Amino acid sequence: LDANEGVQPGPDVLDALQAITPEQLRRYPNAAPLESELAASFGVDPSRIVMTNGGDDAIDRVCRAVLEPGRDLLTHAPGFVMIPRSARLAGADIRQIEWVDEAFPEAKLTSHLSTKTGLVALVTPNNPTGRVIDTPTILRIARAAAEMGSLVLVDLAYIEFADKDPTPRLLDEPNIVMIRTMSKAAGLAGARVGYAVAPTEIVDWLRTVGAPFPVSSASLALAAEASKRRQQRAVFIDSVRRQRTSLHDLLTELGGQPIESQANFVMSRFDNAAFVYRELAHAGILVRRIAGSDAEAGYLRITLPGTDAEFDRLCDALRKVLATAASTLPDTPEGRKP
Repeated sequence: LDANEGVQPGPDVLDALQAITPEQLRRYPNAAPLESELAASFGVDPSRIVMTNGGDDAIDRVCRAVLEPGRDLLTHAPGFVMIPRSARLAGADIRQIEWVDEAFPEAKLTSHLSTKTGLVALVTPNNPTGRVIDTPTILRIARAAAEMGSLVLVDLAYIEFADKDPTPRLLDEPNIVMIRTMSKAAGLAGARVGYAVAPTEIVDWLRTVGAPFPVSSASLALAAEASKRRQQRAVFIDSVRRQRTSLHDLLTELGGQPIESQANFVMSRFDNAAFVYRELAHAGILVRRIAGSDAEAGYLRITLPGTDAEFDRLCDALRKVLATAASTLPDTPEGRKP
């Protein structure tokens, strides 16, 4: 439970592989049909969608399109680690504004905007905290960034699990590119299918700086079939939301300090995080230990499995581990009492 992957797709999705013909395999992949289908779901022209090799590829393309030595990425910390990584590979400087409290530090972030700011990156729901940035805040930031000639990347990898989707209100902004993925709610992390939604001119940039055939025919077939299974996704999403509330309540009851999340994971602080991490691993449950600033010390991020049996197993393990952890001292390098 450390990678925020979705539930396994059903056999009907896998049947799409059986339908692939030898001729399709001989030819280069054609992403246009899926781009058109996704565009129709958003009510936009297909020229505004580009398929990518997972969301990471989309992020990397955005950074290569607008960043270079002498230009800045302006973002928040903590946040998705691949965004500053791609910005550094493009040669840009990184400016990060701490976002620990529930409210997003809009004023502080916009005060750092300048003509050197090539890209502003926002992640909502945020990874690793699960916090969200409300739509009016995103719009104000985008319009302030536009005055500086800056592009705004909005990473929506976990938006299916959130209470509200800002996409419809962001579509008309000329400097916003939204990143979405099939790796989470659709359960296709292994297929590596992501996409960007942006104005046509920006999509043209993203096509220019990326590989011409980033997604295989097999992955496109799986994604097309999964995109039709909205009811199956809805069942999984509802299960995750119920588990998210239950896990938050359980962690609070057991002495953790969970953050209110709108993603498919819960991040929580523990007085003995290293001990909890290791004991869960001994029980066969891997979670993500957050390594970062002092403000992030002592946190674990736990993906919600979505299935009842796995969730029950997680909760039973947490009860046992945290009952033992309560009698230990706070973190030592080994995570145990000396």
